[in-house]
This record gives sequence, C-alpha cells and structure tokens, in this order.
Amino acid sequence: MPYDRLQNDAASVLRGNDRDGTTVPSPQLYPHQWNWDSSFATIGWAHLDPLRASQELERLARGQWADGMIPHIIFDPIAANYEPGPTLWRTDGHPNAPSGVRTSSITQPPVMATAARRVFDHAGGDHAVLTILRDLVPAIERWHAWFLTTRDPSGSGVPCIVHPWESGMDNATRWDAPLSRIEPGPITYRRVDDRVIAAQERPNRKDYDRYVFLVEERARLQFAPPTREDSSFLCGDVALASILCRAEEDLAYLAEKLGGQRTEAMSRRGTIAAGLHALYDPERACYDDVDLLTGERLAVEHVAGLLPLFAGVATPQQAAQMLAKLEDPIRYQTSWPIPTIPPQAPGFEAHRYWRGPVWINVNWMIADGLARTGAERVARQIAERSLAMIAQAGFREYFDARTGEGLGADSFGWTAALAIDFIDQLR
Repeated sequence: MPYDRLQNDAASVLRGNDRDGTTVPSPQLYPHQWNWDSSFATIGWAHLDPLRASQELERLARGQWADGMIPHIIFDPIAANYEPGPTLWRTDGHPNAPSGVRTSSITQPPVMATAARRVFDHAGGDHAVLTILRDLVPAIERWHAWFLTTRDPSGSGVPCIVHPWESGMDNATRWDAPLSRIEPGPITYRRVDDRVIAAQERPNRKDYDRYVFLVEERARLQFAPPTREDSSFLCGDVALASILCRAEEDLAYLAEKLGGQRTEAMSRRGTIAAGLHALYDPERACYDDVDLLTGERLAVEHVAGLLPLFAGVATPQQAAQMLAKLEDPIRYQTSWPIPTIPPQAPGFEAHRYWRGPVWINVNWMIADGLARTGAERVARQIAERSLAMIAQAGFREYFDARTGEGLGADSFGWTAALAIDFIDQLR
C-alpha cells in the first residue's frame, strides 16, 4: 500500500501533540510527559527533525532524581485536568526529587538510550544534535546503573518493579496474582481516564484502588530502595529487563561514537542477559516474571515474555520456539498482530487495555527482535499489518486483535511515531 498519506498524517499527530519540546501521548487523555511514551515519540521525531528529537530526550532528562532514577511522569503545570495528579505522589520537597519540575516517584521501561541511538543515526553529524546526545550519556548511564543498584535486591540481574505502572503494562494479566494479595481498604482518589474513555477499555476500580495504595506506600516509605520486608508488590519484570538489556547495548554504542565516554553498559548487559536466561521456560517458549515476595515464577501467558527477542539474548533455538509460538493459530496468530495475550488464555479481554489488545510499541519491539534473529519475513509482515490496522482505524492507543477496531485514546503519540519508523523500514 502507498504510505505517503499515512506518513504525513502520522507527522501531523506528532506535531499536534508537541508542547514546547515535549510530546504528550494524547491531548485527550494524557497531557503530561510520560517516560517511555516520550522515548518512542523520539523515534518518530528522528525521521522528521533530529534536533527536535534530541530535545525531547533532553526534556525527559530534566526529571532525573538525585539517585539516578528518571521518573515515569513529568507533570506539566499548565495541564491541571489529569488525575491522579502530582499531589498524590508527595514527591515535592524530597531531597532526591528534581527542582523546577514535579514528577511521579516511580520509573518506566528505559527506552531512552535506544531512542537516542536512532537520533544519532539520523543526525547526519549535526553538531547541535550530537552535543545534546553527548550531554545525555551520563544521565542515561546513571539511570541504567540505578536499576541494578537500587532495583535488584535479589542480585538476579533482573530489575524489580514496585508498581505495575513501572512495567508500562498496567493491568496486564501477568500482575494479577501479586496484586490479588493487596487489600487496600477504603481509599479516596479521583481518576479521569474512565470518563474520557469507555470504562470497559480501562483498568477496573479494584485494580486502580491497588495502584493508588502502592503510590501511597512508596510515599510512606519515603521512596527508599524496596525490600521484601516493606513492599506489598515486588516483581522481577522480564519485559523491563529486556528493554534495559537492549538499551545497554545502545548506550555503549552512543558512548563510543560520541567521544569514548565512560560507561559500564556492556558489563551490566551481561548481568541482565544472564538473569534473563535463567527465566526461560522451554515448555512454554517464553520468559517468566518473578514474584519476589513469594519467590515464585509467574507462569502467565503474555507477550511480555517474548520481549527478550528485542534484547537479542535468546539463543537460536529459543528464538525459533518463540517464532513458532507467534505463528501458532491457537496462540498469538490473530487477524491483527500481536495480541497482548492469546484470545484463548485466561483473563483475555479484547478491549481492556493490556489484557488482550494490540499495542504498536510491542509490535515494533517484537518485529525489531525478530529481524535481529534473521526472521525478516515475519518482521516485515508485522510492520505491514500494523500499518494496515492504523490506516483502517486511525492513530489509536491500542486495537482489537480480532477486528482491528481502534481503542483507547485517539491521536496517540507512539502509534504515530512508530508508524513513521515502520514506513521507513518498508521502503
């Protein structure tokens, strides 16, 4: 199919979501800067304007905490209509919190280095772009180091999350069991997402009560490094670890290309890769998360367990097994790729957020990982079907894997950004 119109429309979405150098995920629903959304948006901007792309990451780095964490939200003081807002997080005045901006107290999967590498590759040697990227390397180094020094209490090499929001896959079925132990009791808060978007497409009330409870728990603990003794939710996240593992490779590349800056990225990558290898289940052909409070592996069918393809750590045999799983008509082979869980799996809900729908950022990472293993044909098919789905339904937040219907927010930033990158790959 011709892609010129789709590419122009995607560029219009990114420009429409631009707020003085920050790309909001969706003006309708998400009016602040979200961490991994911003990094995925950067990948699209890299094709349109490498300087603007580098500035996106520069603005993301302004939220970095003193301990190295880059938070999952940097709040825009002008956008006051989003709840839960900055007051709930209680980060104001904390010695580790940045000055000049208000942020959340948790992080998100670290796509930043991967996005920065894409910007470098499109910069054409532009001095202003390279200067910004060079200045970002130490910030990314500190953030990556934070994951293993602060978020790996078991020393496994697989960083843990203290909140499902840190996974980026908020209400995924992979978190059902550890969340089920949390009984928050009466809890008061305001949310707006289920008023803007149909409630059946959003996390339910019980899940959201637990999310707010965990936010308040982090504040009660003064955002200290998590331990098994004081945490209600503590899980080793194979998807986050895979994204970090890939990001370490990209950080090492940037550090070398930008003047040989010092980094321990490849050493950390080895540690993370070893931790991931220990979590592969050959019978199910995927990697498992771990509940660190019980020590049990979370053997839940979810596309997150295939993201080590993106990290480049799967052996040829493992990659072949995961590819077969993706192409299995009773597993992940749906009319529109790739469902977050197979339609036959327990907990599948075709329209509810991370419990079934297709997400373009996941498709992009899986396609990238497959191409790295030599499965270019399947990677290209994922790109083509993703673009066909977007052309049919628009730049939606997520999509019904059976019908291709658009769901969630409209004018969604990373859907547009990664459509631009898919188009470039197919040309």
